[in-house]
Amino acid sequence: MASAIPWTKVKALSFDIYGTLVDWENGIAQAARATALGPYLPEDHKQLMLDIEKHDTTVQREHPAMQQSEIIAEGLRRYARDLKVVADGHLTQDQVEQACKEYGSKISEYPAFPDTVEAMQRLGKHFKLIPLSNVDHRSFDKTLASPLKGVHFDAIYTAEDVGSYKPDLRNFRYLLEHSKSDLGVSQDELCHLAQSLFHDHRPAKEMGIESTVWVDRKGVMGGNPQGGQEEYGYKLKVDSLAELADVVDEALSNA
Repeated sequence: MASAIPWTKVKALSFDIYGTLVDWENGIAQAARATALGPYLPEDHKQLMLDIEKHDTTVQREHPAMQQSEIIAEGLRRYARDLKVVADGHLTQDQVEQACKEYGSKISEYPAFPDTVEAMQRLGKHFKLIPLSNVDHRSFDKTLASPLKGVHFDAIYTAEDVGSYKPDLRNFRYLLEHSKSDLGVSQDELCHLAQSLFHDHRPAKEMGIESTVWVDRKGVMGGNPQGGQEEYGYKLKVDSLAELADVVDEALSNA
């Protein structure tokens, strides 16, 4: 599959960040379980992830201009309502509100995957690097200062800039338009990388982005992988960014 991407023609890589570079799932699980709601959340990790994703995706659709830190706080608030922690007398509404506030403020503390920083530095030697993130600038800036310290991006595009959340096609139109106007990178010179099949690969395919890499972090969120390459259109599957950096180094050394 590696040969399906013409690496010598690629000038820039665009990335999903939270889920691909940053361990979104374990980050949100730990943040949620650390709140007063923790004892009332399902012990099963997969169930917790799917429940949280369901609420967050709904809030993103309803409030596309809301910052992601507020999105996930509202998602947890709705989840608490489903769990009936107030109605059953386990927590007060004030305790739920405090839990949601704490949870929403923790995005920048989610850890990067162990291979991320070094691999991004390797990839940055060959390509311009562009995040296309569903997270707001304030949270992203804090992530850059800590778990992603040492990673340089040439431009940063977020849902806050666009006014909508992936998988909305507006986010990918924004990426294509601004990578061209800001960096001089055309669509056929861009390769998009992401863990989420639902948030990234399906809309990228709809937008006609030919070069895409599924970074399979083995997450629960982000769509059912059973549809595979035919459904989602990715040209290469890797299990880590380090593996991708190896693929790129080898392809370009042989060019």
